[in-house]
Amino acid sequence: MTSHDRPPQQPGQPAWAAPSGAPTGGPKWARKRVIIPAAVVLFLIGVGIGGSGDGRTTTAGSAEPAPAVTRTVTVTVSPAAAPAAATPDAAAPATEAAAPARAQAPAPTEADRATVPDFAGMVLQTAQDTAQAEGFFLLTSHDSTGAGRMQVLDRNWKVCSQSRAAGTSVPTTTTLDFGAVKLEESCP
Repeated sequence: MTSHDRPPQQPGQPAWAAPSGAPTGGPKWARKRVIIPAAVVLFLIGVGIGGSGDGRTTTAGSAEPAPAVTRTVTVTVSPAAAPAAATPDAAAPATEAAAPARAQAPAPTEADRATVPDFAGMVLQTAQDTAQAEGFFLLTSHDSTGAGRMQVLDRNWKVCSQSRAAGTSVPTTTTLDFGAVKLEESCP
């Protein structure tokens, strides 16, 4: 095809573009030969992914039961509130209309108390381990410099202060708070 045989181009159309009247692409049957097998392959991949699993089928009747939840309630009854055993009504079972007894936490005994050690100068991790060995498990720490830094790696911090004075006897349920700085820093 020579330049004289070409149909004229539209104004503003690039020289490499096909003229507007020229057919584009190949024959329709050639395009179908590519699209249909591609669609079949995608369908088979989808079926393969959808069918993958652990091989078990679950129906409503074969579901495993949920684990049972056990709740323990401890009730302390004072001797003055206990009914006398001599009356015949005392042996009768309690009705559901009776008010439930309120559980009260027992007062801390001497066994529930411990002496707070002196943690100043200890590595924060060692101070926490020592506090737990003494029976204190409610432990917090903060940055003594006031910068608000988090004590992510406790072995890189040292204790400067503590919330309870060393040598005092407190309940083991007391929260101990340690003021700490980095090992290379001095305490404020």
